[in-house]
Amino acid sequence: MEQEREATLGRKTADSRWLKIFLFLTGTLASTIVLKVGQVQYLEILYFIELLVLLTVFCRSGYVIRWFRPYLRIAIWYLFFSIATLILSIFALRYDFYFPGPVSVLKYPVVITVSRIIELLASVSIMLYLASRFRIDRSKIAFTMRVYFWVGVVSAFFSIVSYPISVAKIAELGSYGSSHRMRGFYNEGGPYGLYLISVFLIGITLYKVGWINKNRLRFAFVILAIAFLGSQSKAAFCAVLVILLLNGLLAKSFRKRVLLIAAIGIFLVTIYQFIDLGAAFRNYQRLTLAYERLSHRHAKDANFVLGRVAGAFIVPKMVEAHPIVGVGWGNYGLVRDAPEYRGAAAFAPINDDPGLGIAGMTAELGVPLTFYLAICLILPFIYLRKMQVPLYITNLALLQPIVHLFGGQLNLTYPWVVTAFALGLAYSFREEVEPKMRIEAR
Repeated sequence: MEQEREATLGRKTADSRWLKIFLFLTGTLASTIVLKVGQVQYLEILYFIELLVLLTVFCRSGYVIRWFRPYLRIAIWYLFFSIATLILSIFALRYDFYFPGPVSVLKYPVVITVSRIIELLASVSIMLYLASRFRIDRSKIAFTMRVYFWVGVVSAFFSIVSYPISVAKIAELGSYGSSHRMRGFYNEGGPYGLYLISVFLIGITLYKVGWINKNRLRFAFVILAIAFLGSQSKAAFCAVLVILLLNGLLAKSFRKRVLLIAAIGIFLVTIYQFIDLGAAFRNYQRLTLAYERLSHRHAKDANFVLGRVAGAFIVPKMVEAHPIVGVGWGNYGLVRDAPEYRGAAAFAPINDDPGLGIAGMTAELGVPLTFYLAICLILPFIYLRKMQVPLYITNLALLQPIVHLFGGQLNLTYPWVVTAFALGLAYSFREEVEPKMRIEAR
């Protein structure tokens, strides 16, 4: 009997240590998108290891799992989405495919959809697992949020230190290109700017719940603000405006609404001093309109022939041709060279992705299923609004749909982590408040 008790205690200690390591790596690796094995991020590898651990626990428990009901609803929504994408990918086999040179079996039609589904369900599973751990133990969420926040600050500091090195043309580290955009541990400034918004929101939440000192937060925010402006991310600047506008609509007091309007004005003036957004958007529009002609002139420039510029030209044509069922999830790169989409533009030398976030996915999923996916992404925000949790927690749930709206890909790991913070924190607060309310009612 005593040996069994010691064995159980030993297992619990080992599980606790592994959970601590897992949470630390989750908070750390969420900001290091450049750390990959091929196309797979280190954090994604860690997630699949954790899923194997959870499957082992599931087998030991006699194949019985307890779901927290709101989390189960979220999982069911994503499960229906996955089934629908698989069915549409089978229908998409009737299209003509134009393979951009030799591709692996994992990139074949239907197979690539299945791999995307597995990746999505893994992200959803880990998000809900993290939220469950955070709901039960507030110390776990405090630890992980602090790690996430300070790693983000380190990435911003790395960008700032790298700036003079980039200007001197010694090396391109956390700053790159002719405009010396800051990118932290990311490939580009655009996605990095969106990531920094999450770090700001986490910092505000840490302060509101009393998990960080005000002076430390101010110091960190100065560093983050410099890196945010240095990222020159048009998507991130637009995302901040959307968040501020939504906060203005959701704010209860008139004073807060006035302050948020003033904040929007200050933000716009600050951005205008650093970047001419109008000129940047006009240039992007000009390149898109002249894409067919210019693509041949820049045929060897991957930033022009592939990605967002090409996607802005090709995606609308795909949506126009297949508005209901799309071309199949993951099939964009396999059909984008078809004459009816590509027109007279240059061929893609490798498998391509539009890089337009949920807007780009409309070409693959069709309009109805893309709308369904948007609801899936907004669902945590809807639940939290119904619970009337503080706005700083609701903003965490709002981040993921906004990131994907402004070009973030669905396989980015940090939006799922931030949504787990929102769900875990909100429901832990509710479970703490409701017993007190029942006692007071008596």
